[in-house]
Parts: sequence; C-alpha cells; structure tokens
Amino acid sequence: MAIPLPRTDFVAFIDEAGDFELDVINPDFPVCAQCAVTCTIEEYLSKALPNMLRVKYSFFGNECVVMHGHKIRKKAGPFQILKDDAVFEEFMRAIAWCFKEMDGCLIIAAVDKMKHKAKYVWPEDPLFLCLQFLLERLHDHWRPKLVSGKRLLCVFEKRGDKEDKVTKAHFDKICAGANYRKRVFPFDADFRPKEHNVTGHQYADLAAYAASRFVETKNEDRKDWQAVRGKLRTIGNIYLGHGLKVFPSAK
Repeated sequence: MAIPLPRTDFVAFIDEAGDFELDVINPDFPVCAQCAVTCTIEEYLSKALPNMLRVKYSFFGNECVVMHGHKIRKKAGPFQILKDDAVFEEFMRAIAWCFKEMDGCLIIAAVDKMKHKAKYVWPEDPLFLCLQFLLERLHDHWRPKLVSGKRLLCVFEKRGDKEDKVTKAHFDKICAGANYRKRVFPFDADFRPKEHNVTGHQYADLAAYAASRFVETKNEDRKDWQAVRGKLRTIGNIYLGHGLKVFPSAK
C-alpha cells in the first residue's frame, strides 16, 4: 500500500538523459544528466502545465501525447508529423516558447562518464553523483521557504523497480546528510511512470537531453540548448555551478 504523501506548495519534477553505466560507456552518449524542473504548485498550474497542453492540442489534437524526447528526435509514433521540416521548425519554436514562459527554474547535474572513469581509480556511481548535486542545489534554492514544516516533493519518472529502489536508497541517504554540507533535506520522493503523462517530467526529459549534449559538445548554438538555457537557476547571472553542475569540473 502506497504511503500518502504530504501536501506541499513546492515541487521538483526529475528525469534523466543517458544511462548511469560505467562498465560499458556508449561513446555516442558519454554524458548522463538529471534535470529537475522546480517551481511552486501554483506556478506549475498557471503556466507550465496549460502551455504544454496548448502545444499538444495545437499539433496533435489531444493531450494524451507524451512529449518524449527520444521519439521526437526519431520522429516516431505521433511525432511522424515532424518529418515535414516546416512543421518541425514550428514545433520546436512552440517547445522553446513553453520553456521561456514557464515559471520556476531548471537545475541540472551532468557527469561526463569517460572523464570521470579516467580521473578516479574508484569512481563514484554517476547516479549518486547526479542526484547529490541535484538535491544540494534544490536545497539551496528552496531552503529559505522550507520553514515551519514545509517540504519539497521530488517526483521522479519511474525507470523500473530495481532502478527506482536504488534511486530511493540514494535519495534517502543524501537527504539524511550524505551531502556537501551534511544537512538534512526536508524532501519527499514519489515515482510516476511515463504512462501517467506528467507534464513536469516532459519538460525535464527535454531539458536533460539538451544539457547532456551541450556538456558533451560545448555547442552553445544548439537550438535545444538555447531553448532551455534561459531557465537555468542562476546566481549573479551565472548558471554554471548553480543551475548546471558538470562533473568532473573543467580546469
């Protein structure tokens, strides 16, 4: 029986790009990333959710389509309409508009697995690293508002029972104090399958892929990166280290 989740004003939708495998690294996709789309519930309901629904009805005539980055890139299933270059360009402008208009921010952690494996004799699990970096920045972002018992709900997209069990164990460990400042994070975790069509996960999916490719290529001109870069969490207009954490850090 599922444990009831507390009501909250604050949410983070978390999804990833790539895999966290270190034994065999795909040279075509060497960077893994986790992305959190984080905002208040009211912000989510007022902008991010209805804007994405508007795009779905505009292009597909219904809200049942899941904006899955892989299928969009393959132009498979309902995304076959994107084989028309003009439609594809219009669609990408619509997605960029969704990111531009959404309230809240993006926090992304990325690990270059090849560099990580080459640098350390006993490299840390990339999943643990991404999640630690992500949760630390989520705590920095929300800490002033997480008072008087308020908590942040972290909604993960399910990857499978085994994978989710590992993620939850890492989550509990990090929130209990296995983080840079040894703080306890007032966070709760929930896991939802892709079939639930959670709009927040679809933003996170698209942004995680864009970030992973940017970290790999350093190409600032990628359209997908340009669409999401402006929503990264910043401090003093700087997003590196705050909205985008890359590991190992470039020297």
